[in-house]
Amino acid sequence: MSVPISVTLTVRSESIQQAYSAYRTELYRVNRRYQRKLVWSVEEKQRLVDSILKALPLPLFLVAEVSGGHDSPLELIDGMQRMNAIFSFIEQEFDFQGKYFDLDTLADTKALKDSGEIEQKQPLLDRAESVAFANYSLALSVFRAENQSSVDEVFRRINSGGRRLSRQELRQAGTVSPLADLVRRLASQLRGDTSPSDSIALRQMPQLSISNKNLNYGVSVENIYWVSQNILRREDVRQSLDEQVILDILIDCLIEPLENSSTKIRDEFYSFSSSVEEETSDSTRRITNVISLTGEDRIEEQFLRVYDVIRALTDHASKKFGALLGVPPTGRSPRYFHALFLAFWEMMFKDQQKRHVHDVAATAEKVSGISSVASITTGGDWESNSKRQTIDAFKGIIAPSMEEVSDEIDPGRFGWSSHFETLLANALVEQQFFDAKQGFYTLSPVGRKFDDSAFDKVAKTLTAIANMGSNHTGYVAVGVADNQTASERVQELDGVSPVVYRGFHIVGLEREAELHGTDLNSYWTWLVQKLGSHPDLPEDFRKALARDSRIISYKGLAVGLLKVSGVEAPVFFKGEIYERAGSETPKVANNDYMRIFSRFQR
Repeated sequence: MSVPISVTLTVRSESIQQAYSAYRTELYRVNRRYQRKLVWSVEEKQRLVDSILKALPLPLFLVAEVSGGHDSPLELIDGMQRMNAIFSFIEQEFDFQGKYFDLDTLADTKALKDSGEIEQKQPLLDRAESVAFANYSLALSVFRAENQSSVDEVFRRINSGGRRLSRQELRQAGTVSPLADLVRRLASQLRGDTSPSDSIALRQMPQLSISNKNLNYGVSVENIYWVSQNILRREDVRQSLDEQVILDILIDCLIEPLENSSTKIRDEFYSFSSSVEEETSDSTRRITNVISLTGEDRIEEQFLRVYDVIRALTDHASKKFGALLGVPPTGRSPRYFHALFLAFWEMMFKDQQKRHVHDVAATAEKVSGISSVASITTGGDWESNSKRQTIDAFKGIIAPSMEEVSDEIDPGRFGWSSHFETLLANALVEQQFFDAKQGFYTLSPVGRKFDDSAFDKVAKTLTAIANMGSNHTGYVAVGVADNQTASERVQELDGVSPVVYRGFHIVGLEREAELHGTDLNSYWTWLVQKLGSHPDLPEDFRKALARDSRIISYKGLAVGLLKVSGVEAPVFFKGEIYERAGSETPKVANNDYMRIFSRFQR
């Protein structure tokens, strides 16, 4: 059945100046379950500025009140692109007719300019025009919905006309299900635009959006695996076809026998149609049951392990995906990726004789030129028999290079590269749950030694992350330089070439093990034991740290992940309570302890 919509609707007017103040204080929120990227070009943004300066009317901005009150957060339902265009013009992201908004026009922007947070670009838009822009009134249609489902339904109905959203985006926007959640989470992890929670501030969206022409957003479209490997085109990702590929793969991983890959099948598994009245389909019930029995977290972990295997193969071969498989250079190869993924999935998790990749070089050699045995059709639908023939042919060639699961093979060897990239991406939005440390040995040119004060600082940071509340998980990554200066120093002293991802410089721990006079595993074991016996940490807390921490390999460099989760009460360090404020770790005043304790009340 369709979702019953019950809302209380009001219309109010706010000047751009008032709206900007709300934007800076993060009152405007975006729900990333259905609004995941900024897509307007510079030209589209400039046309909006032109309309405002000419005092032309703009469509209503539709927002939902998250809670009662005039100052409560407002979830943007319709108008996110326009709001971003307005505020990014104010913050100097682009010009209008070669001129930039005058920051001295508003008290907020003048303060930001004076503090150096925003740099005034030249030449200036005329002051009178800047004032007129700031005083322009926006019409906000505000509704208070009974539940999130009503908000979802309103969003989908607004965007279901015309071609504003792709069909896959409409499926995601209109569906609340375990399958839709898996597709969304996995797609974000593969793109690198994940966020720690669904609701984020509008001002954080550029960090999580895909780069556009002349707009340098946080996620470079050229670096997204789908695009960098020529599996999909740039525009395919902007239209969420990457999510559609993941949907097709998940259906084939979880449902037997294989289904056709088609619009009809996708819609059935989402119970999606253009009808007002919608019934939950048998396909939706089937896959929901499978996901419930298997577990969303387990499916996500297995999916990422297979994905990381394929990444490891292309990295080893130093070839793009299509070139490695011998696919004709057509510019995209999603069905070849789909078939290879299913081949690995079945061998690793489904077949009676389970196998895992132990020798990347040997497996990459088997995969090389494997497209010659594929039976892949073109056109809108991909028939199940064609898929099965290709998957089985791929398995027959690859299987001899893989090994049966045994105690000697670490089944968790793959899957952590993607997880690590997700941690780094999330840290851009919520710094309080992540910290990075290049290591514990001093970076002085002579007399390098283990720095116990740096070790204590990390221990203190771990307690501060824990004190953010029992429902949060945080990490300190060791082997990641927190600034470029430290990265360059490590490179100079240890000869390590850092791997850079989203502004983080991964320098690894192998060099520290050498300084310690031991191998990597022994050095990490020593570090964890040292943390597990730290005299200034509560016993249960340090034991949990030692149990949950692990070392991973990221592009050939070892990184230590110290994990904090599931803490049930505030954690003291040397008799004091600390918390995280962005990337800082301030001490909490004694008279403020109740605020910290309230985070752990149930």
